[in-house]
Amino acid sequence: MPGYREISSVATQLVTDVTTLLDFMKRGWIKTAERSGSVFIAADQGYRAKYILHLRQKKGLSDQQIELVLSVQRPPYSAADVDRILCEHGLAGSSAATGRPGKDAQRMGGSGGA
Repeated sequence: MPGYREISSVATQLVTDVTTLLDFMKRGWIKTAERSGSVFIAADQGYRAKYILHLRQKKGLSDQQIELVLSVQRPPYSAADVDRILCEHGLAGSSAATGRPGKDAQRMGGSGGA
């Protein structure tokens, strides 16, 4: 399948595991293709997975925040726009998954609450 790579190869390149990428697929964040019992990811979806990992690991975003960012942004993705997007939609500085203030709220001196 030209332009596609096996999911395990993409996971290795992104320094993550197949389970994480399959979770992204189940959430509807990336698309995969299956052929002869193997799962493949297109190059653009590998790029999207890399961005999602950045949002989760480096920016510390919750799944709800990631969902919002992905619904607003289109490639090429820009992490520089993330804080603005979250502020505009009232999700800045809070993590729905943990209930703790996000890193951005702490930097801005906010408590993450309303």
